Amino acid sequence: MKLPPTAFAIYALAGALVLPASPAASRPLDRAAKLADTYVEAVAKLNQEQARKAQGTEEDLAARLPRPATAALEKLLALDPEETLESSLRRCATAALDLDRIADFAAVRARIAALFPDRPGELPVALSRPRYLLIGENGLTVECLERFAAVLDAIFAAYDEVFGFAEWSKVPGKKLRFRIHLEPEITRPPHFAPQYEFHSEVDFPVIDAEKLSSPTPDGKFLFYGLCHELGHVVAMWGDRQNEEDHHAWAHYTGVTIVEHLSAQEGFAELAKDLRDARWRSLRAERDRLAGTKPALDSADAVLATLIALHDAVGPRALGAAINHLDRQGKPARVNAVRYYSFRLLKEGLLETLAAKKDRQAVARILP
Repeated sequence: MKLPPTAFAIYALAGALVLPASPAASRPLDRAAKLADTYVEAVAKLNQEQARKAQGTEEDLAARLPRPATAALEKLLALDPEETLESSLRRCATAALDLDRIADFAAVRARIAALFPDRPGELPVALSRPRYLLIGENGLTVECLERFAAVLDAIFAAYDEVFGFAEWSKVPGKKLRFRIHLEPEITRPPHFAPQYEFHSEVDFPVIDAEKLSSPTPDGKFLFYGLCHELGHVVAMWGDRQNEEDHHAWAHYTGVTIVEHLSAQEGFAELAKDLRDARWRSLRAERDRLAGTKPALDSADAVLATLIALHDAVGPRALGAAINHLDRQGKPARVNAVRYYSFRLLKEGLLETLAAKKDRQAVARILP
């Protein structure tokens, strides 16, 4: 997968205070900056500790933010308007979202809105769920994020049922982030942004603030795209120079989840606006690849390999093998993102499959 350029931080919003060049002006700047430093540095320290050795969930981590840090934020929020530096508040907003401190983020957001009531559209919004944090830009509301979360929760439930992957973030315990931004048109598709230090993030453009409809009028498969990108989040293949799966893994997981969800009665209401299964399904790929032999030398051959494994041993066996490899620390790490190989996948399958016939099937399918 070609890595995307460094995403523009969603919290670094346009505009800054212009302070008069005088000694008096520097005093509030220093005070605000120092208070922000205390909060930001405490958040970074906790995240660094989690990256070195995971200690519970992100909720557990956020609860360990020391009192001096929370007190510093309280003091920053209480500064008189003429003493408050916008950049210090924004730095704290970024840090709050890096630790899923939603109440802190909301307090900072409210303070910025009070200071700059003429710029409401530029302020992001956020919504926290047990597995992920949604951040909305360009005028999206929390209500928009709640509608998006309903779809995302269904997708996660389907991944649990079909594959059973245990770990979703490159830093264990940390939640995924989804950066959702409203655009007049989609010029770049959704993509996994692996460059962030302490969490995995998916960049997701939308063109409708009222509902998530897919495909879009111009043929963008956003529902499939979301399922697809979560496949990348779970597993990358090869290394930065060698895309061993030829981008087929995420396509396989994507069409598998789209097809599974679209057949569920409980998904019927959401499915009225999410019609991707007509064009993106495992059934359609089986038909398209009829006669293609499993191999590792092209995207279609890798996809045929994955479908053959799916049919022979089942997708939960693939999930169990990935989980097994994770527990053993086998995947290579690039910027903390897990990278697998088909040699490793074969090893994981052979070590976790109980039935001899299943191990024999794996040996036949994977070279």
